[in-house]
Amino acid sequence: MRALASNPGKQQFIADQLPSTQTDGGMTHLLEELQHALSNTYHVESEIGRGGMATVFLAEDLKHGRRVALKVLSPELSSSIDGDRFKREIQIAARLSHPHILPVFDSGEANGLLFYTMPFVEGESLRARLEREKQLGIDDALLITGEVADALAYAHGLGVIHRDIKPENILIHGGHAVVADFGIARVIQESGNEKLTQTGMSVGTAAYMSPEQFSGETVDGRSDMYSLACVLYELLVGEVPFTGPNAMAIMARHTMEMVPSIRIVRQTVPDEIEGAIMRALEKIPADRFASVADFKAALFAGPTGTSSNPYMRRTTRYAAVSAPVPRTNSRRRAMLIAAGVVAVAALTAGGLYARNRTAKRASVTGGADLRRLAVLYLDDQSRDSSLRHVADGLTESLIAQLGDVDGLQVAPASAVAAYRGRDLSPDSIARVLNVGTLVRGNIERNGKELHVAVELVDGSTGSDIQRAGFNVAEGQFLHARDSLAAAVAELLRSRLGDEVHLRELQGGTTSPEAWALVQRTERDMKSADESVAASKPDDAQHQLTSADSLAALAAQADAKWAQPVVETGRVAQRRAKLATDTKQVEAFIAAGLDAAKRALALDPRNADALELAGTLTYYRVQRGLITDNAAIKLAVDTAEKQLNDAVAVNPRLATAWNALSVVEYGKNDVPQAYLAANKAYEADSYLRAAPEILWRLYATSYDLEQFPNAEKWCDEGGRRFPQDPHFVQCRLYLMLSRAVDPNPGEAWRLVAELDTLVPKSDRALEHRTSEMLAAVVLGRANLADSAHKVIASARAGADVDPTGELIGTEALARTLLGERDQALQLLARYLTNHPDHRAGFAKVNSWWWRDLQSDPRFLRLVGTGR
Repeated sequence: MRALASNPGKQQFIADQLPSTQTDGGMTHLLEELQHALSNTYHVESEIGRGGMATVFLAEDLKHGRRVALKVLSPELSSSIDGDRFKREIQIAARLSHPHILPVFDSGEANGLLFYTMPFVEGESLRARLEREKQLGIDDALLITGEVADALAYAHGLGVIHRDIKPENILIHGGHAVVADFGIARVIQESGNEKLTQTGMSVGTAAYMSPEQFSGETVDGRSDMYSLACVLYELLVGEVPFTGPNAMAIMARHTMEMVPSIRIVRQTVPDEIEGAIMRALEKIPADRFASVADFKAALFAGPTGTSSNPYMRRTTRYAAVSAPVPRTNSRRRAMLIAAGVVAVAALTAGGLYARNRTAKRASVTGGADLRRLAVLYLDDQSRDSSLRHVADGLTESLIAQLGDVDGLQVAPASAVAAYRGRDLSPDSIARVLNVGTLVRGNIERNGKELHVAVELVDGSTGSDIQRAGFNVAEGQFLHARDSLAAAVAELLRSRLGDEVHLRELQGGTTSPEAWALVQRTERDMKSADESVAASKPDDAQHQLTSADSLAALAAQADAKWAQPVVETGRVAQRRAKLATDTKQVEAFIAAGLDAAKRALALDPRNADALELAGTLTYYRVQRGLITDNAAIKLAVDTAEKQLNDAVAVNPRLATAWNALSVVEYGKNDVPQAYLAANKAYEADSYLRAAPEILWRLYATSYDLEQFPNAEKWCDEGGRRFPQDPHFVQCRLYLMLSRAVDPNPGEAWRLVAELDTLVPKSDRALEHRTSEMLAAVVLGRANLADSAHKVIASARAGADVDPTGELIGTEALARTLLGERDQALQLLARYLTNHPDHRAGFAKVNSWWWRDLQSDPRFLRLVGTGR
């Protein structure tokens, strides 16, 4: 508890979060002691706030005739802190003069208790605002963060580190921020970990403390940056990055676990803002921004890279953060952090790492694990308890939807009904139900909407894994109930999958450092995938460079663990896909195959390594790096065997089933490709490869002329991944078939929608391609003249279509319009430019080309006729 601040002389604040002005006997005695001890300098009037570390009193500074907040440290803290050191630190803080820093007036000792004084001010803390609003608007959150960053940058420039940035120490007035308690954290934290734990200081600050601060390293401004990023994360998400049953468990999670994505919970947060926060939350200080000023600049980067002024205007969208420089990784610092984690784990009888290994063993031996799940009945939080039937219906729909997921064991509604409305701890419920994960939440009215909040909870600790909120118009709730349950289920499945994956990985190593580094490797690879999807190849390359370095460090930390070697191969696989030079592609494929071979030498039954080997072997065929027919057949057979071996070891490896579908499709065995894709779909319990799998299911169904099935997969993809252009393209392609009536207006709407989703670098060519397809729809609607005009206008030169792909698309359009002669002429031009595609046309059995396949001219073009 403490007083809130202002810009001196202008704004008035009152002590924040004051539970009561009542005092117990002990506090009355303390008040009397202070009144007596400080009678010459202060008139101490009353207690105005109390916390674990200190008590705040309202007092009058007799010398200056002003009201102040007098903060008295607890007896435990006062006895552990050197008085002279305390006075020196307060003097340093008192020299700070900045509009966003709360000044310190005085300090001293009274009857053995240390105290200091600040302005007595009116207002509230950021913690109080968070408790009231739960989440802040993006603009407000950034404005507050920017002002705190300004205060920190000023203090860091004078060599002063705060060490305890958290919402309790950020004070708000008129939407602006002031930072309090500079200097006090250092002397408190250096008084000894035992005292900190006893006073509750570690519990109070662990949620915001940097990994290097946990491990006792010398900290600099980048530690405050980490804490500020935790605060901003909480302002946007509504909870801190990591929670846990005690301070030590939280510390271990900060040091070892990946930060959960912000956009999973709040999709309105721009990717660039999330990227800046994630960089500021890197485990190793050298991987963060160089200064808190750089962090602020990244948060407020404008469209041209210039910084927009948060004090002059607020925006709802922010431009891209500057591309990160290649990261350097200090093995020594990583080792020190890992050593700190080991110490933390020892303090908690094994800590989080041991807890997760216990959870892994439980999943092997049949005890409760994360895949055993119970959905508790949602609480009705309406004032008149009128939403109970709505809450019950959504709960039971969610139980049904999660119960249909292969790989999850969901407790039936009858088993959880007994816990409706009962105030029991999550771990107690989980023990009785023998589940590893709980889903709980509530529903309430929010204006004309119903707001549903859900939490995914670790049953063994009671800590949150994921939180999310959903809104739906009250009058539409019954209609939207099942789709809302599906959306909630998909979010929970995805997040649960991340947690299960991490624990499965962890079971393979005894090295906390290796495990933490592999997590960071995977996060960087995921970031690279997102950069590729956003047409930012340079960013992707930097992220893959970082991932490669981290994987190498992980392999050094545990030379017997195959997973870091697999990660090295996966980095090479991604680099091969990004490379344009044939020699580079070959080199990256070779490096990836070598990593797979080394991983299999360590663990011959490593399904991930087998999948990597099979995928890369077939990629050589896909990229046309093998031209000899016998060599192609050998590569295809080898890839097929390796992928079959992978799914034999791990039948739930969805990505391997998906890769096997690609191989079968390449062999023109479309039915087998569909079956493999369906296996992938069934195995993908946690939606780790969902877009690719849904696209394969659509494409194989489409080729097999199973159009109702294709439409189903296209619709599911569009519902779950509305920003993926593939699931707009599939609706356009369906209009080329007999399954969907031609609708020119809808076709043009889809063309326009694709223009908004396709990456800018590909947009010109993709727009012309879509126009060609829309022309087919026009032709099917008996608008032949319009179709021909569109085809003519959609043609493009080498500036838009350097490889002549549109010629092949026009050949398809002419074929589907029944214009065989024009189609064959175009196909001849296309195959002249792409002779390597002749073999594909020779073996493909697609209904697209059925009208041509009996024509001798077509057979001669593809090399199967005379």
